[in-house]
This record gives sequence, structure tokens and C-alpha cells, in this order.
Amino acid sequence: MRRRTRLLLALVALMTLLSASFLWWQSERSRHLQRNQLLAQADQRSLQLADAMANQVGALISVLDLELGGLRREWARAPATIDVEAQALLAALPTGFVTHISLTDAQGFVVYNSRGVPERPYVGDREHFQLLQKTGVDRLVIGKPVYSRVVNEWAFVVSRPLLRDGRFDGTVQFLVSTDYVSRRLAALQLTPKDVVALVHTDGTFMARSRDNAAAMGQRVPAERPYLATGSSEQAGIFHVDGLLDGTPRTYGWRRIPDHGLVVAIGLERASVLEPVEAGLARSQAITAALALLLLLCGGCIVWLLLRAERSQVALKESEARLKEAQKLARLGSWQLDLHDNRLNWSDEIFRILEVDPTESPSYKHFIEAVHPDDRALINRTYKTSVEGRQPYEVVHRLLMRDGRVKHVREAGFTQFDSEKPARSVGTVQDITEVHLAEEALRKLNEELETRVAERTRELSVVNRELEAFTYSVSHDLRTPLRTIDGFARLVEEDDGDRLSAQGRSHLRRIITAVHRMSQLTSDLLALAQISRAELHREPVDLSAMARTVADELARSDAGRTVAWHIEAGLQVTADPGLMRVVLENLLGNAWKYTSQTAQARIEFVRSSRTEVGGQEEFCVRDNGAGFDMTYAAQLFEPFKRLHRQHEFDEGTGFGLATVHRVIERHGGRVRGEGVVGQGAAFYFSVAAPGR
Repeated sequence: MRRRTRLLLALVALMTLLSASFLWWQSERSRHLQRNQLLAQADQRSLQLADAMANQVGALISVLDLELGGLRREWARAPATIDVEAQALLAALPTGFVTHISLTDAQGFVVYNSRGVPERPYVGDREHFQLLQKTGVDRLVIGKPVYSRVVNEWAFVVSRPLLRDGRFDGTVQFLVSTDYVSRRLAALQLTPKDVVALVHTDGTFMARSRDNAAAMGQRVPAERPYLATGSSEQAGIFHVDGLLDGTPRTYGWRRIPDHGLVVAIGLERASVLEPVEAGLARSQAITAALALLLLLCGGCIVWLLLRAERSQVALKESEARLKEAQKLARLGSWQLDLHDNRLNWSDEIFRILEVDPTESPSYKHFIEAVHPDDRALINRTYKTSVEGRQPYEVVHRLLMRDGRVKHVREAGFTQFDSEKPARSVGTVQDITEVHLAEEALRKLNEELETRVAERTRELSVVNRELEAFTYSVSHDLRTPLRTIDGFARLVEEDDGDRLSAQGRSHLRRIITAVHRMSQLTSDLLALAQISRAELHREPVDLSAMARTVADELARSDAGRTVAWHIEAGLQVTADPGLMRVVLENLLGNAWKYTSQTAQARIEFVRSSRTEVGGQEEFCVRDNGAGFDMTYAAQLFEPFKRLHRQHEFDEGTGFGLATVHRVIERHGGRVRGEGVVGQGAAFYFSVAAPGR
């Protein structure tokens, strides 16, 4: 890859990554700013809500303080009517707001209870009582929530001192229900997860809009800003997880003037962001899609650049290969623009015509290189091609400046624009070496034909001599053998009694040897005849032929019992006479070598193996003497025997050689398998019917 292309690819990839990264950063920045803006709005909203709720709670406390003042005056004026005044006051206040009203003496004993409790419980140990008793100042004191056994619920005390002549003489107090305050706080709640809390000056929960019972007795951590020691802040904002439920919230708080209680309103952050989260998620998805699309576009551009570069490289390589191929094939190409008569040649045409490549291609250079006797042929062929709108091909000669003659094959055609010829293209191939090779081949063929004729005459002479030899073997050699055999038998008959035992043995050996020699001569002659005999192929029923041979073998030795299995339907296309020779030899061998087997069995079946060329394989199998596979290569050689003479009536050793020659002439193969004492199997293949 070129350096310029690598730089361009790197630049495109870098710009794509930078663009996608900037797009994603800008989207995340926008989302972050929008979230922060919503949270800032929530901060201000929680602070405003805290201001409003603080004013409401402050107003309620002022109402209670005012009513405490009225009760204190009524107690000083007419203690006997305090109950009537208290019951009227409770009826006037919101139901459930104040659980009951009570008064205590200077020692801390309850002297009046609007609930009518007869006992005089002691409250002198309570924090609010001790604070009023200790200071003796006329002030409003709000106590921390306690569980009231009188009403069986959480309540906190709002109390003022009773003064007589400026001295502390007891307390008057309201017990305010935290559940009621919790419900009033919950009225401001915006979502199920928002929370409004009223907190004591020491951080103890006075009331809470959510989980009020669980909040009673709990104290917020000292890190809250409104609990900071020495802080003069009256309002503020902070972010923290809820103390009871761990929910992240934005809190705005406001301190109630004169009393120090704090109203804190927490808005759940998830609820604050919920209206825009779907939009932000869609925006993020769109941004991701755009970034991915940008990366895909960049990838496509890089891929297109790589493809263009590869195409350019492949084009250059193709052009180089084309030039090399043209050079190797000695094939050049040309193109003629018929509009402006501009001619272009490939490099190989310059080499074929032996024209200087620095010169401009022209028809003059070409026609000057053509042999003068072929120029008219070239012009006529091209003109006929253009007029007939047909491609042309012509072989002609080139005459070089040094007198050498080249042979070339030229082919071409003309392209038309409407009815006018526009462009001619073609090729010129140097076939000089091919022409020389063809001439040499023609001369060689003529010489081969002469040699073949001579060899044919020689083979004819040899065949005639072979036929004469065969005749000599069949007549000249047999006559002496018959003479020897006849005289030997006369001696045996006439003078056998006068011969010694050893003489009679020698005479018997002579007769046996003559008989064997005669058989060898007959087998040798038969093998020669089989090798020369003309094949007459026709459909042959091997099953029927094998049954005929088996019957003949059975009649030859009626005392033997053999189990025959000949598969039906074994059909081939072959010479019937020669196939009879094959079956006689194979089945005869099986009959012979099972003669010493108690339960002899001979099979003739089709093998499961199919030979190449559509031939079928057949098998003759027996359970007789078998043979040693070490000597399997000698099975089909003439005169070779794998068993001793005294073991079986061996014959001459030509049987399997004859089978091999017949099957070979039919284009098949024959092979044998055996195990000593377990039997043998001989396989041969012949063309199937219709082949």
C-alpha cells in the first residue's frame, strides 16, 4: 500500500473517531447540564416549599401559644371553670390536633387533665417542666415527642409557665399529636417518595410525612447544616440519602422563628428527573445511533478507499500479468479507433514485428512486416470482416529485415456505433515455433507410418512362424510321444513278467512321464489358442453354466458328496466359450482340493465389490486344502504348483494361468485368497450385462 493512501486512511479514521467522540461528549454534556438544571430547580422548589410549610407550622404554634395564654388567665381567674374552657377549646381546634390539655403545680404534679384522669401523675422530671421551672421566665417551650400512656400515641408538649406574683407556680400545656402533624405535612407531598419533616432543635424528629411511627425517637445526624453549632443560617439546601429509607433526595430547610424548630422538605431526585429521563434516554439513543452511523460512514469510506487501492493494485498486477502472459504466449493485442485513425499496440506486438517501441504504432509499420505474398490476403480478410460484421482469423507470414520468416495467427473484429464502424480490436500471436513443430511432427508421422508398416510385415512373419511351431507341437511332437507311449505299453504287456520289479517301476515312470508330456503339450497349445482366439461377446448366464459344470463334476465321481451353492441370476457380457474354460478350471480346482474334506462345500456367488468401469466381481469359494498366501503371486504362472504331486492329482499347472489369460482378455482382473486347511476363494471381474 502506498504511503499516501496509508496517510489518507489514517486521517479518515482519525476524523471519524474524533467526530463521533465529540458528538458523544456534546450529548453527555447537554444531558449533564439539563440534569443539573432540573436539580437546581428542585433545590429552589424544595426551599420555597420549606418556607411555606414553616409559615404554616409557625402559625399553628402561634395559635396554640395564644390559646395557652387564654387558659392561663382563666385558671388564674376561676380555676373551677377551667374544664369548661378547656373542652370548648378542644372542640374549637381541628380534630385530633391536640390530644388533651393539662395543668401542673409548682412541684410537677398534674392538677388538671382534660381527659378526666383521676390520678395525679408526676411530670416534674420532664425536660420542658424543668426548663420552665429553672428559668422562671414566661416563655413558650416545645418538648420532644414522647409516647403518651393517656392517649396511647406519640405527642409532643407545647407549654407555658403559670406565674403567681412573678414566681413559678406550675405549667399549662397542650399535647400535640405527631400523627396529626404528620398528616398536615403529608398534604404538601408531591410524589410518594417525597418527604416533609418537622425536626426539633437537637435533631429529633417531631413529625414526618412518611413512616412517622418509625421516625419517632430517631435523631438526624449532626452533620445536617441546620444542626451546625454556632450557625446563624435560617434556611438552606442540602443533598443526602434519606435516614430511614436511603432514598436520594434534594432537601430544602427553613428554621421557624422564635422556636428553633426546622421544617425540612426532601424531593426524591429520581422523581425530579423522571419527566426528562425518557427524553434524555431517547436523546442518548439517538446520539449513539448517530455516532454509530458516523463510524459506519467512516468505516465505509475507509473500506471504499481500501477497495479502490486494492483494485488499483490488482489492476496493475493484472496488467503486469497480462503483459507477462502475452510475452510467454507471444500474443500481442491491438486496437484501432476508426474515428481518428489512432492505433494502439501492446508491448508484445512491437516485439513480434521487431519495431522500435519508441516509434508510434502505424499500419505502415505493420504492412511492411507482412510477407509480400500475404499482404493482399490480409487486406482482403480485414475488409470482408468489416463489411460482413463478422470476426476474422487468418494465418500469414512476416518477413523480417534479415530475411527470417515468422508465422503468425491474427484474429480480430470490429465494433459498430449505430451503422458506422467505430473500433477494431484484435490479437497477433507468433506461432513460428508451433509451425516448425507441426512440420517436424508431420515428418515424424511419415517416418512412424513407414516403421509401423515394416513392423507389421515382421509381425506377420513371426505369426506365421508361431503357427508353424504350433502345428509342429500339435503334430510333430505328439507323434514321437505316441510312439514312445505305444512301445512302452507293448513292453509292459509282452515282457512285463520277465522284468525285475525295479525295471517295471522304471517302465511305469516312462509311461507316466510321456502321458504328462502329452498333457503339457496339449495345455500349452490350448493356452496359445486362447491368447489368439477372437472374442465374441454376448450375454452369458454364468449361473446356468456353473450348474452344468457342477453336474459334470458330480457325475465324474458319483461317490463324493459336495454341498453346492450357486447364486441365481449371475449375468455378464463375455465370450461364452472362454467363460466356460474359466468356470471349468475354477470349479474343477475347488472339486479337486475338497476331495479330502469331510463336509465339502463349494460356492459360486456375486461379490459385494464393484470394479471400476462398471464391471462385476464374482467369487468361487471352497473349504478345501487352501494355500499359503506367501506364494499367492505364483498362482497364475504356468507350470507353478502350490501342492505336492502325491497330495492331489495336480495336473499340469496351466489351469489358473489359462483363467488369468481369459479374464485379462476380457479387461477384468483375477485374484486369489486362501488359508491352509481352511479353503480358498478366487475372485474374477467381467463386464456386467449391457456393457
